Amino acid sequence: MLICCFSLWGGGISAFSQSDDDFNPDSPDEPSSINYCRLIVSADPAEGAYVSGGGRYVVGSNGQIYVSTSACNTEDYTYTFLYWTLNGVQTSYSQSFWFTPQKGKFELVAHYEKTEVVFDPNNPEEPSSSDVKRKYRLYLTSSIEGACSFNMNSGDKHIEQTSLWIYAYVNAGYQFDGWKLNGEMVGTYPDLYINMPSANSTLEACVSEIPFDPDNPMEPSGQNSGVDTSGRKIINLVIGNNGQNVDQTRVVFNEEKTLDYDQGYDASKFISTDAAFQIYSLGNNDTKYSVNQRPAGDGNVALGIVVKQAGEVTISASRLDCSATLIDKLTQKKYNLATESCTFDCEAGTFEDRFVLTINEQEVIMGDVNNDGSITAQDASLVLQAVAGKIEFTDSQKATADVNNDGSITAQDASLILQKVAGKIDW
Repeated sequence: MLICCFSLWGGGISAFSQSDDDFNPDSPDEPSSINYCRLIVSADPAEGAYVSGGGRYVVGSNGQIYVSTSACNTEDYTYTFLYWTLNGVQTSYSQSFWFTPQKGKFELVAHYEKTEVVFDPNNPEEPSSSDVKRKYRLYLTSSIEGACSFNMNSGDKHIEQTSLWIYAYVNAGYQFDGWKLNGEMVGTYPDLYINMPSANSTLEACVSEIPFDPDNPMEPSGQNSGVDTSGRKIINLVIGNNGQNVDQTRVVFNEEKTLDYDQGYDASKFISTDAAFQIYSLGNNDTKYSVNQRPAGDGNVALGIVVKQAGEVTISASRLDCSATLIDKLTQKKYNLATESCTFDCEAGTFEDRFVLTINEQEVIMGDVNNDGSITAQDASLVLQAVAGKIEFTDSQKATADVNNDGSITAQDASLILQKVAGKIDW
């Protein structure tokens, strides 16, 4: 019997997979003192999508399982997500959500609509020889079938040389080993930025089974557990106006990387002729990056922005793994990105000597919405007020409040913060 094991939310849940599909709670081989949740995740039609989150879980006092699906489009067919069913009953219209395990067997099915692709030569969206920038398909696969899903659909078309962010959600019992683009290794973390190649391409998530250690049955494993991200500090910056973010850039402080272009980790910035606003970081030889992994050095990173039309502009942080300050050298103002955004009037043009991002080593605390250095019930109260529409969060507050990292602020985040305050869970 093959067994693989992992734990989530500070040991609140453990999960493992076995070669036999039918769990027998009355079997003397199964510990009677432990509650089990058997979660089966699939897609209908099966060939139309990737899914993740399935496995057999040991239910603790708290904990949730991240369930996700992404379409697997082909040249002949596209698949459009419709909804999830839980044991035959419609339960969610979101492609990813958090499932709370309970004792028993549960079947989650992601339902898709299958559509045949018909080429229309008169459709201007179809690539032609006169296109300046063409669209090509990016196919997403896994080295072990059924081992993971992705944050985007396989087979979708993307404009050549534009920057793409791809994330692999790895199932219980597997670990992430790296990415291969058209057979060439290009990254080792589950999150990857690439420039879309000028041809149809295949990006493969390389995964492997996690061997079970009978002497340590509660060892961490499961979703992306084989990847050590503790040495990285990520800052995502966004630019836009009137509350609408138009473009973003990512700076990753990683002492294992260099100030030069690191293949598979850095992504060059494609400067659009149409975007209202663009933002990027600057490296050696004035290289423009949409994603830049680099050592911290003196903690300063030069930024560039492009403004298409004069007017009000806002720069803010959508993710902060450490405290960061944005310095406007023109106005001599400093902005603490954990608590405020930088809003200013700007003429149209390209500006590469105005803004500097600087960091220090103070960690940003997830759940500390008011940024007072601790997680309290007041933080949960602020989240509930934001959910009710009584207050509005900054982008950095949204990033801190989204403790389950599902991309939205809900009452569930407030509940998790209160559980953290009560000592029931940890992160």
